[in-house]
Amino acid sequence: MGIETKEGTPNKQPVPIGEDLFALPSSPADKPYLIGSRCKSCGETFFQNRVCCRRCTSEDMERVSLNQTGKLYSFTTIRVKPPHFLGDVPYLMGVVELPEGERIRALLTECDQGSLEIGMDMELVIESVGKTTKPVGKIDVGTEVLGWKFRPRRKEEK
Repeated sequence: MGIETKEGTPNKQPVPIGEDLFALPSSPADKPYLIGSRCKSCGETFFQNRVCCRRCTSEDMERVSLNQTGKLYSFTTIRVKPPHFLGDVPYLMGVVELPEGERIRALLTECDQGSLEIGMDMELVIESVGKTTKPVGKIDVGTEVLGWKFRPRRKEEK
């Protein structure tokens, strides 16, 4: 998934944390969004593509872009670094409920625990979650990895 230079060596352009999880903006006017699935039978929406619905077990699923905003459902400070986590500790982890009803676990950014309140408006951002510590395919050690995070929604954007 690394990007090759003309010389055939991998460069260190940022790479997404996984495939088909989010879409980056194609222009400055666009906003990133998470990619999900919606069941055509019951209407349930999920983050990440699914082959079948966890509510009704239908396999009639469609790919959808999820809303970029939601409400903070819960949050905590993580003080012990989990295995394979690329960032530093401590960090804030939260659950954001999207208008579609799906609750997304995500890192929280541009805030501290004292500024967070359950029910506050949050918005999606795609940012670095750290740098690779081992080579992965053509991706070098030290390559920036992009992932989804949520931050408190800015007042001018409401």
